[in-house]
Amino acid sequence: MVQLWVVLLLLFVTPFVTLALPRFQTLSSLVRSKKYTPLVFFTVPKGLLPECDAMERVVTEMEQELGVRVERLDILRQPAAEAILATLTQRSPPFLYHRESCQIIHIPSTSTTSSKNNDGSSKAPIYIDKARVRAWAKGRYLAPIMSTTSSTSTTKVHKPKVLSQQDDSIDQEELLEDMMLTPLQREGKKRIKERTDAKAKQD
Repeated sequence: MVQLWVVLLLLFVTPFVTLALPRFQTLSSLVRSKKYTPLVFFTVPKGLLPECDAMERVVTEMEQELGVRVERLDILRQPAAEAILATLTQRSPPFLYHRESCQIIHIPSTSTTSSKNNDGSSKAPIYIDKARVRAWAKGRYLAPIMSTTSSTSTTKVHKPKVLSQQDDSIDQEELLEDMMLTPLQREGKKRIKERTDAKAKQD
């Protein structure tokens, strides 16, 4: 009787387990595939900004074409991503940042409620220079884009901040971790560091 019960259980449960296995394998492979990439794309959820949606299409094409991976940081869903973007620049998404070459690409947001037609579609298509995005992904120098609105106006180009350049600078992950700590945790971390430094000086 027990053997019959085991056989029936295996017959009915096995197909469902085998159907569920690929889903779990893909989830675990996604967790394991989180490798370092110098390419970061600060964005917002799909549908909120047409500029971000257009940049997402170009970045996805470029990823397939060059075989690279771009890390996407959603500033509305991840408070840490918003803190990192605020550390790097005062600009808003879509914002592309190359961690190693410090090159950036920013598409200014021009979408307002008045810039849409009655059917909800945008009046003017958003142009994104694919060659420039490709050069950014390869870590090449990107010349600053001058403003075409006025020939007499001078455009100030600010150098992006480098978060990790020398051994004594704070690493990006350490900075992110420090931003996530509560004041009490930050104080505890500071005291542990002081104690470790004091023991190192004694030895």
